[in-house]
Amino acid sequence: MLSAVGAIAVIYYNGKQARVRALIDLILHQKADTELIEATRRVYAMRSNGTSLSSHVEVDSDQRKDILKVINHHEFIAVGIRMKAFDENVYKQMQCTNVLRLWSATKAFIYELREKDQKQTLFQDFERLATRWEAEPIKKVK
Repeated sequence: MLSAVGAIAVIYYNGKQARVRALIDLILHQKADTELIEATRRVYAMRSNGTSLSSHVEVDSDQRKDILKVINHHEFIAVGIRMKAFDENVYKQMQCTNVLRLWSATKAFIYELREKDQKQTLFQDFERLATRWEAEPIKKVK
């Protein structure tokens, strides 16, 4: 009986470690992805220049492609978190500010895109993650 409990504990621990390792690998890849870095920079530049990102929903442009590239990346991670492939607590500690800032910058675009395409599920995991983190932000380290 004790061996079975020990085996279950080892399996659980190994699964948790695998989720953390997968997340760290993904973040390292993200930090090396120059296309994603540049697309993110351009999205934030559009926002800081006063450009409404939602104005790019209808237009097939490089700006729209940048916005979708960045949002799709974050949706992928949010789905991975929901499906328990990535560890949410580790990601939240590392990327909470970035996720919330991107959500703030892109939510009007996402809402407009959902309306245009009549698909309320577009980027729903990214929205769910961001709104949950807004309600429960990370705590200050003591």
